[in-house]
Amino acid sequence: SRWLAYVSYAGGKPDIYIRHLARDRVTVIDRDGMNITPAWMPGKETLAAALSFSGNQEIYLLTRQGEMIKKVTSSWGINVSPQFSPDGGKLAFVSNRSGSPQVYIKDLETGEVNRVTFQGSYNTSPAWSPDGKKLAYVGIEKNRIDIYLIQLDRGPGMPVQLTRGQGDNEDPSWSPDGNLIVFTSTREGQGPALFMMTAAGTDQRRLMKMPGRQTQPRWSGPVTNGE
Repeated sequence: SRWLAYVSYAGGKPDIYIRHLARDRVTVIDRDGMNITPAWMPGKETLAAALSFSGNQEIYLLTRQGEMIKKVTSSWGINVSPQFSPDGGKLAFVSNRSGSPQVYIKDLETGEVNRVTFQGSYNTSPAWSPDGKKLAYVGIEKNRIDIYLIQLDRGPGMPVQLTRGQGDNEDPSWSPDGNLIVFTSTREGQGPALFMMTAAGTDQRRLMKMPGRQTQPRWSGPVTNGE
């Protein structure tokens, strides 16, 4: 909770900024091409990010100083949106290596990569449940954008659709206890706003009313050591 990684176009293209929140110290990852979708490894000052300096958009592990540790993906096409499992041992990401954007998981110890979404032609924005057994993601089906859930500990299975018929629904993020999911929705017709639902998709309600657009919510982690 001391460092914040984010993407900014301040330099004229998408670059990653890593800021120390207390000391206001900033490191910029500004390699050629796009530098996007940073994600911290749990419990470590290491992050994954998608960089395109080699031509293809590939995922790399980086130090908080922006130094490259290793290349995680190596395939044609786009590889983006890395998200670490809660134990840091696996990485979910989005790739179009099969012809359309789908969610994959890589075991960082064995190197094994498995595709986990098969229904729908466009799936993105993976979000791990706190227990690492489920994955929420965004699927586009017949020009409708909705949030789906897939159970990872039961082998390949059909996803459960959590939102349906109410605008575009994106950006899922889990509560630390795994009972709730916050997300954005255009269901009220005035641009995206923040909504919340149970992990089963029930009791969907708006969190706040305020002007403008609210996007990309992220739930904070559990409070520890009185901090």
